[in-house]
Amino acid sequence: MADTPGNVSKKVLFVDDEENVTRSLKRLFIDTDIEVFTANSGKEGLEILKREDIAVIVSDQRMPEMGGAEFLEKAKKLSPNSVRMVLTGYADVNAAVDAINKGGAFRYITKPWNDNDMLITVMNAVERYNLLKENIRLTALTKKQNEELKKWSDELQIYVQQQTIDLTNQNKEFKKLNNKMNEAFGSVIAAFTSLIELRDSSVQNHSAGVSALSVETAKLAGMNEDEIKTIGVAAQLHDIGKIGITDLILMKNPAALTPEELIEYRKHSVRGQSAVDSIEELRPAGVLIRHHHEWYNGKGFPDGLKGKDIPAGARIIALADYFDRLMHGIKTHSAQTVLYKMQSLAGTQFDLFLFKKLEEAATSMFPAAVENKDIELKPTMEAELHIDDLAPGMIVSQDIKSGTGILLLSRNTVLTPKNIDGLKRSSHIDPLSAGIFIWKKALA
Repeated sequence: MADTPGNVSKKVLFVDDEENVTRSLKRLFIDTDIEVFTANSGKEGLEILKREDIAVIVSDQRMPEMGGAEFLEKAKKLSPNSVRMVLTGYADVNAAVDAINKGGAFRYITKPWNDNDMLITVMNAVERYNLLKENIRLTALTKKQNEELKKWSDELQIYVQQQTIDLTNQNKEFKKLNNKMNEAFGSVIAAFTSLIELRDSSVQNHSAGVSALSVETAKLAGMNEDEIKTIGVAAQLHDIGKIGITDLILMKNPAALTPEELIEYRKHSVRGQSAVDSIEELRPAGVLIRHHHEWYNGKGFPDGLKGKDIPAGARIIALADYFDRLMHGIKTHSAQTVLYKMQSLAGTQFDLFLFKKLEEAATSMFPAAVENKDIELKPTMEAELHIDDLAPGMIVSQDIKSGTGILLLSRNTVLTPKNIDGLKRSSHIDPLSAGIFIWKKALA
């Protein structure tokens, strides 16, 4: 039976022509959650493989009619991802090597075996099989997402082509079309950002925050308009590769991940680049997405780049990502506190020159007088307004959430015409359960 990615299997097949051996192995696993299947010939074992999703196959090497090497070779065709192992006596090591070469056996186990070693070996093989299946599932998911991105890109191109047919050569009409294309592209980026934040509720508004701070830092660093635009887009999509990460890994602090989970987690920046690569316009942003976890001293991932070998945009996003996670994470901090913490990492994890530019940008965006996270909220310091009474420049004093609990804007966000319009559109779809609280100082 072909194995199905995503379904955990703990089925193990033992094949040996001696019934006392198969009975002994079955007894060995009676107190485990392993489901044991036994066969007394290679032919019988192949029949079981046709109907069961077997995680691990353990076959004796010396059997009449069909030897272990031949059986494992045929088993590989029926269930290519099953972990295959061969049982052999001390004198038959060369035969075991033949089974490894022909049947793709993962390892061989000598007779007589040690019960504890057998248990550990088989349990590890079962885990290996299910990790492989999960990897296959995630690869298929990434492929599907790439296909969807390509489809969206094609549809966008068709839309642009259809609109272009009716345009005149007048400069005014051309500018109108260009504006529409930019808006459509921005909508696609916004849609991708929504997908990222729906996948991981812990990063609500994180993408927008990282993008805004990255853009301001890039401006202060003297980058040109195209570079700044690419950095802004890449910052919005820097976590898109996390869509393929399991909930178990996403819910953990990276410092608490197991070595295997850390390896899987560190793939997200590469997967992020792959996810956007099918859209030509996003390829420059994809390079920055790939490298936003590199460290200035070369100890980051995925490629271990060092210093100026790391794209400048990626170095900026790394700074903004770290800043926003500390400032708006589970335990929030003031901008001044975060910058103080980051100062010790400048020159090792971060580019010192760009840290100075981010420090300048953050100080401007989060003035100490209004962004102190430890300040006690008092009625005299806030005003509750209706959504229609909001105006640009006001500063939100409490998180704004939709009626169903989705975070729309974080505390201390400065209101702009764009995010006010977004709040109104969201409220029309998912009405707010209360008014919006604004710092009174921002009303003066």
